[in-house]
Amino acid sequence: MAKILIVDDDNTITALFQYLFQEANYKTETAKNGQEALEKLASFVPDIMIVDIEMPVMNGPEFIKKLHEKSLSKPGLKNIPFIVMTCSSAKTIGSDYGFGGNKCCKAFLPKMTPPETVLEIANQIIEAVNSRQ
Repeated sequence: MAKILIVDDDNTITALFQYLFQEANYKTETAKNGQEALEKLASFVPDIMIVDIEMPVMNGPEFIKKLHEKSLSKPGLKNIPFIVMTCSSAKTIGSDYGFGGNKCCKAFLPKMTPPETVLEIANQIIEAVNSRQ
């Protein structure tokens, strides 16, 4: 069973994706910000994450930076692929927020992306990662 961590402060989006991925037989965990996500990663190592950019306490870019630092002490966290979901429509979002060179960042999707499309992309990413192992 694949595992996903959904990191977003919007309760509606979190509930929607949690339901969608559970229906697709994923084990799901959620976090309302990057700090909470880091705490969840102590006991839950996902196969993929969906990460929002703008969140209180610790935003998405800060979370990914801290995750990289934490992966030095817990190597299983180092290569978790993630999808960035954002309200921004800027084509430069990867470089604007420092995701550009991150090999684990697999997609940038607007929050208006149909949920089924997000699920399909997540499945493709996990399949690609598993085929390389």
